[in-house]
Formats: sequence, C-alpha cells, structure tokens
Amino acid sequence: MERRIKDEPGEPMAAQSKMGNATVNESEIRGIGDLTPAEKKHLLLQLARDRVKDSSAGPWEIVDIHREEWETIKATLTQSVEIDIRDTGKDELFRVWFDITKLERDLESVT
Repeated sequence: MERRIKDEPGEPMAAQSKMGNATVNESEIRGIGDLTPAEKKHLLLQLARDRVKDSSAGPWEIVDIHREEWETIKATLTQSVEIDIRDTGKDELFRVWFDITKLERDLESVT
C-alpha cells in the first residue's frame, strides 16, 4: 500500500493512503499538537490505513502518549512511541505504536 503525506508550511498535515483513497487530516485529531512532526506523520499514516479498512473511522482524540528510552534495533537507534487514542465516532479506545529513528528526530530539530 502506497501512502503520501502532505506537509505544506503553515498548513495542517494530512496523510493519504493511495489504496482506497482514504485521507486523514491533522484537524481530525484532538490533542495532536502534543506530538512532534515525525510522530504526527506516523500517526496520520496509521489512521489513514485504518480508514481504508473502515471508512467510518474518526474523528479521534489522543488520550495518552508514551515515549520509551532509545534503543538500538538492527544497528539503528530508535525510540518506541505508543499513543492511546479514542475513536470518538465509535467511542472505542485503541493503541497505535511505532518507532522513531534518531535520524527522524535530528531532522525535526533542523526545521
């Protein structure tokens, strides 16, 4: 499945899944301002993928964010991020988790 991110300066970030043409905009997620740009990108891509499976998914609310310590996985320094999120349309709570690489964090500090 190919996915694309729209990240224009001054515009809310959006992710689109090419397969199924599902789009998720930053404005659909309450509490997203507490995430870094790399975390937003990963979360939006995950939610766009979920929306392909279920078009009624969303809007969402971030309930909690857990950032783990840095660890080396396959010679890459990564940080695990877990986000507890509520699909407010369905009143369902679930967890999204992904790894952020050191390179992604370094790129965030440049912008």
